[in-house]
Amino acid sequence: MAFELVRIEPEIDIAGFHSLYYFEFDKNFYHPPEKHDFWEMVYVDEGRIHAIVDGIGCTLSKGQVIFHKPMEMHSHIANHQDASNLVVISFSSPSPRMAFFNKKIFSLEKPSRKILSLFLEEAQNALGSLPGDYENKSPVDFSRARPGSVQLMQCYLVEFLFSLIRSDETSVSTMQPTKAARRMAAGTLVSSIESYIESQLASSLSLEVLCQHFSLSRAYLCRIFKEETGKSPIDYWIGLKMKEAKKLLREEGYNVTQISELLGYTSIHHFSRMFKRTYGISPTAYQSSIGG
Repeated sequence: MAFELVRIEPEIDIAGFHSLYYFEFDKNFYHPPEKHDFWEMVYVDEGRIHAIVDGIGCTLSKGQVIFHKPMEMHSHIANHQDASNLVVISFSSPSPRMAFFNKKIFSLEKPSRKILSLFLEEAQNALGSLPGDYENKSPVDFSRARPGSVQLMQCYLVEFLFSLIRSDETSVSTMQPTKAARRMAAGTLVSSIESYIESQLASSLSLEVLCQHFSLSRAYLCRIFKEETGKSPIDYWIGLKMKEAKKLLREEGYNVTQISELLGYTSIHHFSRMFKRTYGISPTAYQSSIGG
């Protein structure tokens, strides 16, 4: 009597990996909203971060993990208080079972933490070391992987996912589109936009550049920024430039032409006009009054 083969139909199939990182971020880290056509898993190994998902905000603490489904707009932003270490794994899976992870946050129990540690051990066997440079978007290189390490990564990730599906309900929460969650997302994004604007005092900035950098619509960006700061993004930027101009005018060694160039103005007349509109006095007159 022959025994018939009963084939296994995987409930979760990991087709491959796109990236794997271990980041050590300072308390001011942020990355602009992004989306891509694969799954991304983010685990907080140390510290705390804010996650913004489709306009909903939440805080992730040490030991928690969140998943971002394909083409979901998301960003991760430090809370300006804690340095953080993050494990980020991106992978492709065609399995309908993956819908379970949509907008869920998991607090890892001991068995899940053990499986994740085994996955990371095999990742080191496969890659040598885990990349930690956010700007490095190179494909994962398994060319020097130890025998079996990549397949074991696949196996451990599948086991990890099932451990979460089976986990205690008290360790799972779902992101809710509440007013508070949306307010948190807006406030966190605006904080990041402010930081970016502050880094662009010597550049030529426009709303189009801001919208492209943060993957936000013009209307949404202007609305949340005005609600949080009382100013438009460009007025905020000009205000910072003028404040910096005042500081430079008080320091010896800079004349008005040099300060105009330091702040990215191609015309001293434009700079002088903006300064006078802000403070009611020309930069030359202001510098003379300080010197007197």
